[in-house]
Amino acid sequence: MSHAPHLSTAIDEHVPNLSALSTLSIRELIGTLAGIEDRLRHAPTLVVMGGRLVVNPERRLLLRRQRLVVTALRRRRVTLRLPTPDH
Repeated sequence: MSHAPHLSTAIDEHVPNLSALSTLSIRELIGTLAGIEDRLRHAPTLVVMGGRLVVNPERRLLLRRQRLVVTALRRRRVTLRLPTPDH
């Protein structure tokens, strides 16, 4: 088992924060989601911390970020479906 990496810096380098999600394009959101899913595939489920085998905290953070990106994509879909003043 490997030790958990420096969580905040490891995730923040690759995944925008919540306030930045609203400024990303759909293409950027999809790219961000793909990056998160790729990191989830490679992150171990369990790690040794303090001599104990625990659920990898990086996975929990990645799953949280994944939910935020999916929520941002769903919101964007809703706004795209709203009628425009031209119609």
